[in-house]
Amino acid sequence: MKPKNNKELKEKEVRKIYRQLDVLYEKKSQLKLIKLNQPYRHGWFKELIITNTIDKYANKEYIEEVYRLVEKKVWAKTKEEAERKWRYQISKYLINKETPTLNKKQYNKLSIEAKKLCIPFQYYTERKNLRTRFYIKIPKGAYKIKFTRAYVTHTRNVDPQLDKQIAFLKQKLKSKGYYETERKLFPWLTYDDWPSYRESRQEGKRKVRDLKNKGIKYLMNEAC
Repeated sequence: MKPKNNKELKEKEVRKIYRQLDVLYEKKSQLKLIKLNQPYRHGWFKELIITNTIDKYANKEYIEEVYRLVEKKVWAKTKEEAERKWRYQISKYLINKETPTLNKKQYNKLSIEAKKLCIPFQYYTERKNLRTRFYIKIPKGAYKIKFTRAYVTHTRNVDPQLDKQIAFLKQKLKSKGYYETERKLFPWLTYDDWPSYRESRQEGKRKVRDLKNKGIKYLMNEAC
């Protein structure tokens, strides 16, 4: 059998390092949370909450069932930014209602009675594909939308051994032969500020959402 050349071996090793890093970051995300002695403020939530008046409705349990599945809140550093995010969240599917909507997957999880509280509507995606979502019919008196202070109450535990292994693998990727191979395999990644491939994609999506929420005026000011 013909032995693999050095290029193929390097590519195999780089992919192996990426898999190892993903496993390590997964372990890091599962580390125990430590409760802070003194919580500190950290931005605002704008959220949809169920009020005590829900008790007077006969279909209370179905309202609560729908409520459990709907996206209930957005977070931002300021009230103004939270308001923009909320407006974007409830209007991005071309229906400008006061409450968020459900997708088909969420809708299918509901019981038959709870589904009666949902009204379907259709919209086109950016790729011109037709999609269906569901507006929720929660009685006006059963909910309210308000701003709430956000607090950091816990911090993530630190595992020096995990951090040491991650640092070692990152350093290995920067060494001769590995760096060039990594750039060839993953030219869109900048590993210095890449905690993991999955986290990198999530961070990119978050930045795009933030730019959409900030609007054209903000982007023009930044450009100037």
